Order: sequence, then C-alpha cells, then structure tokens
Amino acid sequence: MLNLKPSSDSDRRTLKFLEKNPSLSQSLLEDCGPNLSQVATIIEPVLNASSRCEVSSFYIQAVTTGRTAFLTTNLPDDRATQVTSVGASWLIGRNNTCAISIKSTSISRCHAVIGHCPDRGFYIMDVGSSNGTFVNCRRLAALEQKLLNDGDLVELSHTRVEFFISGRRSRTPAHQDTQV
Repeated sequence: MLNLKPSSDSDRRTLKFLEKNPSLSQSLLEDCGPNLSQVATIIEPVLNASSRCEVSSFYIQAVTTGRTAFLTTNLPDDRATQVTSVGASWLIGRNNTCAISIKSTSISRCHAVIGHCPDRGFYIMDVGSSNGTFVNCRRLAALEQKLLNDGDLVELSHTRVEFFISGRRSRTPAHQDTQV
C-alpha cells in the first residue's frame, strides 16, 4: 500500500495510523503528497488529541487538509480513537448508523450533525434532539447551525465533549457567536 520510509518516531506513528485507517491514506497522500513528514503534520495532532482535553475526558477532533475532512473521537470509549470516513457531514446519535454512535439513553437516535464548509469551517447543528445540543453552555435551537472553533465545549445532552480543529488551512478564528 505505502512505500514510504519513516525517518522519525512521528513518521512511524503516522505510518501505523495510516495502515489502521487505509480509507484515509489515499486522500491524505493526494492532498499532502508522498512526503510522510507532511502527512505526519496532519496526523500527529490526531494522535495527541486526548492530551488537549481540559474539562472533559471526551473529544471530537475535526481534521482538514483543505479538500479532505474527517473527524476523530474517543467517544464512546475514552481509551480508543475512532476515525470517521472522509466527508462533509457526520451524524451523531444513539443509532448504530451514525458516524459517531453514543450508547446513552440521554442521546437521541439522531442527535446532531457536524458539518464542514471549506470556505467557512466546521459547524454543529442540533437535529431536533430531546435533550439538546449546547456549544459553550448555550443551547442550540433545532436546525440552528453554529460555527465551531478550536477548544469549544460541546454538550450532547449530558455528554461533555471538547472540540478541536487541526490540519492544514483549517479555520481557527477567535471565538464568536456566528451562525452558518
């Protein structure tokens, strides 16, 4: 699959991540080129996301290279990293078909969506959940889209999650209450 030679510990960790997530390998290599160190600059924050958590043990990290976007999370098990498929939106909820499935009775079957617009960044939208979606302690109205910033606190009902953004050309403006 990959004929790349790791030259550092970071490169070795990146290669291991790519081997575990082959569906991402092609997209990342197309976006970053065959230079493993370039890909490592995208993957290294993914591998260290849990160490950024300050108020929750859970995180969702949005990763973009400009053309490619995906999410990583340690929900529902804070010991393992889950990687979503490459896309532009990801459903979060209790249903097994959700990109991020959380088995908690306080989470609706289809609770919220995280989306990505290349020109504006990542956003979250509550899709009519019973117990609400909150960003930085402010409840979102159903179908309200809220731009997300690196470090935002997202609450899906009673589940607290820190939201991080990494990658090249990712949107990381100052905190603001901007609607999409």
